[in-house]
Amino acid sequence: MSDSIKGYMDWEFSVINKFEYKLSLASDYTNSQYDEIINKYGSKTSETVGVEFKTNSEIVVKPLTINDAEGLLVVTDHNREPFTMKDDGLYVTEKMATIYGLKIDDEIEWHVIGSDNWYKTKITGFNRDPQSQQFYCTKAFYETTDEEYKADSVYTNEDLSNIKEIDGVNTIQTIQNLKDGINSMLGMMYMLIGLLIGVSSILAVVIIYNLGVLSFSEKNYQFATLKVLGFKSKAIKKIFIKQNIWISIVAIAISLPLGYTMTDYIFVNAIGDTYDFNAMISPFTYIISAVGTFMVSYLTNKLLARKIKKIDMVSSLKGNE
Repeated sequence: MSDSIKGYMDWEFSVINKFEYKLSLASDYTNSQYDEIINKYGSKTSETVGVEFKTNSEIVVKPLTINDAEGLLVVTDHNREPFTMKDDGLYVTEKMATIYGLKIDDEIEWHVIGSDNWYKTKITGFNRDPQSQQFYCTKAFYETTDEEYKADSVYTNEDLSNIKEIDGVNTIQTIQNLKDGINSMLGMMYMLIGLLIGVSSILAVVIIYNLGVLSFSEKNYQFATLKVLGFKSKAIKKIFIKQNIWISIVAIAISLPLGYTMTDYIFVNAIGDTYDFNAMISPFTYIISAVGTFMVSYLTNKLLARKIKKIDMVSSLKGNE
């Protein structure tokens, strides 16, 4: 879970949002204010409007982001790789397309909320966004409709650290502000992840120890037989530890990929319709999991192997009968 959240944050703030500052424009800015802003800070802009579109059985409301900030506000494909949108239609996020059964080259009817103009538009392609399922298009496509493009955000990499106020701008946000806002929302999740890691570590020790005790109890007869045949306790200990080490190695090799599959299934089905990101597990986490499990298993077997000296051969052999 921790790795997946970090992967989501990296996707959102290292791949999609490539700007240093976002200027949220006032709704009543003037043309002269707008011209001054883009002359000073660049013309990378976007506008987000609400749209209604018709599905087979209902009218659904979704955002539409008109992106004119190529290079700073990035769209990504299924593999999280950036790509450039074409100017001949709408793009839909993959998860939204799955929910509403939309396909590339489908025509949908839609209109901007507040406008009476309905349009039939082809779906040109899909993109992925980890935290918002919506429509996207270029400014060039949007201007082919009867709607007016009016930017509500400006993106820039200019240094605005000493600027507190700009005419026509409501808020000046740094990329770090946006990260902090997401992190504050995820604060409770981070606490939950820490708790789960602690509990799962304790549970792993308890389960492995109990399985070791069960395994040892079932082998009492075999150990007693080996003692009768003349094997020393030291040799029997080595057999017991080696056997369980190999079982642990095979179990780790099988369970790590199955663990990813289970975690990914939980993520996809638990995060709801708004978010879209899969489980991501770093190689370091796999190593920690494998080494931790192996060490607990090894130490447990070493501890249980001490009991081999105390095996009562008579009762063990008779008990099996």
